[in-house]
Amino acid sequence: MKHLIYRFLSAGINSTETKALRMMITANGFLFITASICLLAIFLNILVTGSMTIAILDAIAFTISVFTLIDLHRHHVIKRAVIVGSVNLFFLLIAFAYINQGNEFGFIWTIFFPIFVIPLMGHKKGLLLSTIFYFILFSIAYHGIGVWDNGDWSQKAFIRLFLASTVLTYLVYTYEATLHHTDLELQRVHDKEAKYLEELHRLSVSDPLTGLYNRRRINELLEEYTNKAKRYQDIFSLILFDIDDFKYINDRYGHNIGDQVLIRIAETAKNILRKTDYIGRWGGEEFLILLPKTGEEDTAEIAEKLRIGIQAIVFPETFSVTCSFGVSEYSERLEIDSLVNNADKAMYHAKNSGKNRVCIERVILQ
Repeated sequence: MKHLIYRFLSAGINSTETKALRMMITANGFLFITASICLLAIFLNILVTGSMTIAILDAIAFTISVFTLIDLHRHHVIKRAVIVGSVNLFFLLIAFAYINQGNEFGFIWTIFFPIFVIPLMGHKKGLLLSTIFYFILFSIAYHGIGVWDNGDWSQKAFIRLFLASTVLTYLVYTYEATLHHTDLELQRVHDKEAKYLEELHRLSVSDPLTGLYNRRRINELLEEYTNKAKRYQDIFSLILFDIDDFKYINDRYGHNIGDQVLIRIAETAKNILRKTDYIGRWGGEEFLILLPKTGEEDTAEIAEKLRIGIQAIVFPETFSVTCSFGVSEYSERLEIDSLVNNADKAMYHAKNSGKNRVCIERVILQ
């Protein structure tokens, strides 16, 4: 039973946003209560009091509430339901107060207006509409002093109505304003946590110096693309490259300059590589690149572009840097370690063959 009631009030939506779900439940509850009370009032006014005018008024409000409720369940447009429902209640209660003239505690129904409207429309808009509502209502009630019920509607009764309505509106407004600010604060905390988690994830997969992927993340990508290649008979290749004579650069210019060399090479490589390629710092002055859906010949051409691009970097200390590149292509007979080992062998063959060149598994391309 509770499940059915919840599904009805939530209109079957599964929102992760607390505020949106609360608004949907409140809007549904508001429309359902309005429709139910109006339906009951129709029968009471026809069968008991004989007031056909108020019965017709209740019938109009009932029809609007039912159609708005159906529309809300079909289209889930909360804002439209809130506006229609609030305006409907506004005119219903104003007309009821004007026609009923305060008889039989008729004004007690006006307490529902701020209770529903302020939470639904928000504390600011809801307060504005409630102020307009009570301005009109108090004007009607004030002009009824000494007139309605042969003078039984007195100034004292009017003051009670004014004070009770004002206090109730203030309490509802304060509660909703507090809830609104709490929601904002929770959202800020949530956004901050999401930002911290995003930063934590970035740090966990990135090299702190170059901003490239770290070895851990590259290993994860290697495993992922190896599994894809085995499953879908796909291809991919690797480029492993190393900075030539990097120890000499560190010894002569210092480790700070060595760090700048690593950063500039990383930036140059990212600008040359395709968006679909993955590059990471493999360790020290070594970099590993994974190129999805790329054979070794095309990979070697990309490695050559990298070689030329890196060699063209001019450092403030007026020295240039070269790199040696090894290329290997995935094959079904290879495991990850063997694939990387092949690229490593090709890279060392490039170094032993004079450096600043690209090799494919011991085959010199330059």
